[in-house]
Amino acid sequence: MANVQEIIPKLLERTDQGKINWGPTASEDTFAAVIGNWSVSVAIPRHIAMPTIRIHDGSGQLLEQLSLSRSDANYRSLQELHRKAKRNALGIDRQLEGLLAELDKV
Repeated sequence: MANVQEIIPKLLERTDQGKINWGPTASEDTFAAVIGNWSVSVAIPRHIAMPTIRIHDGSGQLLEQLSLSRSDANYRSLQELHRKAKRNALGIDRQLEGLLAELDKV
């Protein structure tokens, strides 16, 4: 039986490979991706500072939600997934390259 803890490393791997397109949401600390018939969101809410993953089915029904504390095995992996999802969703690498190019002009 599959569980969310098994999904986190796969999401991180596919994000590293550029196979998942993350997007911003209405909440500045949450990023989401549609993968087949499911949607996945990752967040680190400021008020609890615990990385959280949510998985919804195609109709928007919440299937699983998991928040991890520092003592959990996948804590760092979920933190890293959130960081990479944010970079992807906001185009941070492209933005920084643009800033570097602009600084070369100054």
